[in-house]
Amino acid sequence: MRMSVVTPCFNAGKYLAETIEGVLAQTAVRSGRVQLDYWVIDGASRDDTAAIAERYARDGVKLLSEPDRGMYDALAKGFERVDGEVCCYINAGDYHHKAAFDVVADVMQEQPAVQWLTGMYVIYNERSQVVLAQQPQRIVRSWVRRGLYNGSARAHIQQESTFWRTPLLKDVDLAELRRWRLAGDFYLWHRFAARHELYIVESYLGGFKLHAGQLSEQSGRYAAEVQAICGQPVGVTDRTLALASRVFEKLSPRRLREAVGYDQVIRWDNTSQSWTLPPGRTAG
Repeated sequence: MRMSVVTPCFNAGKYLAETIEGVLAQTAVRSGRVQLDYWVIDGASRDDTAAIAERYARDGVKLLSEPDRGMYDALAKGFERVDGEVCCYINAGDYHHKAAFDVVADVMQEQPAVQWLTGMYVIYNERSQVVLAQQPQRIVRSWVRRGLYNGSARAHIQQESTFWRTPLLKDVDLAELRRWRLAGDFYLWHRFAARHELYIVESYLGGFKLHAGQLSEQSGRYAAEVQAICGQPVGVTDRTLALASRVFEKLSPRRLREAVGYDQVIRWDNTSQSWTLPPGRTAG
C-alpha cells in the first residue's frame, strides 16, 4: 500500500522534527509494507522550518516552501500532489502512534468497503505525554452534514486520527478548501460524509498536541465556519437527538448497542486475528 501524508506548516521549527520522525518511524514504513509519499508544505517560514524538512530529504520527505494564503491553501497544494492509495494530514507538533499505518492498512485491506476511518481521541501536552485518550462518540453521517461535529467537547472528528482512501479527494473542491481559515478539516469531513460513513477503529492512531497560540483555540470562529459550510444552523431536534445518542452510548452495554445496530466500531478480534465489525454488521 502507498500512503500519502501532508504536513502544512509555517514557522514550525520547534515542532516539525518530532512530527516528521513520527511518520518515518512507522512500523509499516520501516517494514516496507507501506510505501510513503510524504509532503511538507511550508509557507516560506522565517525560521528554520524549511531547513529542518530538508534534513529528511534522504528519507524521501518532499518539501515545497513558498508563500501561501494560510494553512488550508498549503494543505490544498499537498493534496494536488499526493499519489497514494490512502491519505491523511498531520500538522507540525502532532504525531502518529508508531503502529498507526499498520492498523490503517489492516482495516483498509480487511474491510474494503470502509472509505474513511478515525481512531481514538488522543491529546498530548507540551512534553509529548498523553494526557487524554478516549473512544469518540458514534459519528452519524447525517449529523456530520448538518454540522453537529463542530469542535465542542467530544463532538469532534479528530483530524490527527483520521485517514481516507485518496479517491475521496475527487469530491473536494480545493478552491473551496482554500477559503477556510479554521474549519478546513470539517469541510473535508462534510464532503466525505456526503457519500460515505465514517467508521471508528478502536485503536490509538494519532493525537493532538496542546500548546499556546493554536488556531484551535478559536472555537467560536471554528463553529461559525462549520455553520457556513453546512449552510444552516444546527436545529433543536438534531441537538436533542445527539444528546440522547450520547447518553445511550455512555450508559448502555456494548452488547445492547451491537444488537440494535448502533455500534459501528471496528475492533480487534483475537480469535480471527483481524479487525472486525460487530457480529452481523458489514461496512458500506
